[in-house]
Amino acid sequence: MAEADEETLLRRCKAGDDAAWEELIARYSGAALAAVRSALGRRGRTRDAALEQELVADTFAALAQDDAANLRSFRGESSFAKFVSVIAARRAYREIRSRVRRDRATERAERELAGRLAGDDPTAGAEEAERRSEVAAALAKLPPADMLLLTAYYLDGLSYEEVAALVGGQATGIGTRLRRARERLREALGRDEEEELS
Repeated sequence: MAEADEETLLRRCKAGDDAAWEELIARYSGAALAAVRSALGRRGRTRDAALEQELVADTFAALAQDDAANLRSFRGESSFAKFVSVIAARRAYREIRSRVRRDRATERAERELAGRLAGDDPTAGAEEAERRSEVAAALAKLPPADMLLLTAYYLDGLSYEEVAALVGGQATGIGTRLRRARERLREALGRDEEEELS
């Protein structure tokens, strides 16, 4: 694309022209997709078309948010395709880090929350070990968001504000989300016991 055309397109996007944004996305989504695939591949992730498309969409959302603050930061020191690629790669790396944290939190939740919910009395013996196993199995059945909430608050000791920053949302809603996650854990534990009896 000619430099003048690119400048005009960027100026139109900064002015909030929806048609210009559509054109920008059409022109540069290939560069964003290539950067996402490269970043995910470097971290040993297998191809996941849905994740790749989500990250490409996130890239352009990042360019548009806050009155196009990221777009406005482009100074033309490199090609715009390179600029988009850097943003896309950063979003991919951030997503990988987030998923690794969630995976670790899930594993930790299965171990530690089971221990805390069942108690840490070493005299409980086989019954306690069985209860821990039941809690871990019930945790594994919960949605990942519930596991992350329970682990972050109860095991990691994070405040509502810290949990909100980790999972997204407002701190004022974390208590409600925790209560619902606990209810789902209790339901999962109850279903497991009912299945054993039948």
